[in-house]
Amino acid sequence: MGSSPAEGLVEHWASAWSSRDVAQVGSIFTDDCVYEDITMGIVNHGKIELETFARGIFEAFPDFTIHLTSRFAAAGWAGAEWTMSATHKGDLPGLPATGKRFSIRGATIFELQGEKIRRASDYWDMVTFLTQIGVMPPG
Repeated sequence: MGSSPAEGLVEHWASAWSSRDVAQVGSIFTDDCVYEDITMGIVNHGKIELETFARGIFEAFPDFTIHLTSRFAAAGWAGAEWTMSATHKGDLPGLPATGKRFSIRGATIFELQGEKIRRASDYWDMVTFLTQIGVMPPG
């Protein structure tokens, strides 16, 4: 599917998150990685923080998946558009579980280092998420 090793790494990123396996997610990042969820205002420094973040996501969304819709890579950088889907089954800080399913579009920009991801920054729409899980009224 990927036309370059870097695009293959982006595909591995999506499959690692979709596997809901914390160790698999951590395995594709450098030890000094930075993982940002821009929408949530969360910055994880290093694999330990990233794996703790992933564990929390998987506890709140046990059927979490990322489906890539497009990707590119060039000179140590990559980008991807994706759809994130899951059911909100676990509490998040300030947001009790709703039991509702969501599916939202987003994008990630990656800084690559060799065959690993050094930095990833996720961008997605909080309003759509909150609307789909029933916390915010439509419209």
